[in-house]
Amino acid sequence: MSGSPIEELLSAIDVLDLDRTLALLAPECTFLMADGHAGAGHEALGEALGELFAHLHRVEHRISAQWHVDEVWIAELEADYELTDRSRLLALPRALILRKEEQGISDLRVYGAHEREIYERDLAPGGLVIGGRYMPPL
Repeated sequence: MSGSPIEELLSAIDVLDLDRTLALLAPECTFLMADGHAGAGHEALGEALGELFAHLHRVEHRISAQWHVDEVWIAELEADYELTDRSRLLALPRALILRKEEQGISDLRVYGAHEREIYERDLAPGGLVIGGRYMPPL
């Protein structure tokens, strides 16, 4: 879908470009990641994405469907991750919802089918770890 803010955002993320990613977001953007990490503002999102990017060698997102009504955009997608240790996590299902306003993306929500159970939340501080491996939240 031409002009999609979701495509622009994923394009910046797929080249692990933090500055380009943050430039698409409104200064007080709120966010929720698939691992439950939530916050508001460029600083908080920059820290969350910086931590994510530090674990990644490569990432690729493929959009299978997307819709939008007014300023709300929704996409179904798959994500492939190659971690810095070169292990791979392939075809992880994700759903992304964002609100695009004049100043940029004002709200970003990422949902995944692989987020950890509520009882596991305290077992992996600093991110989701499955089988000893980091699970990227976006």
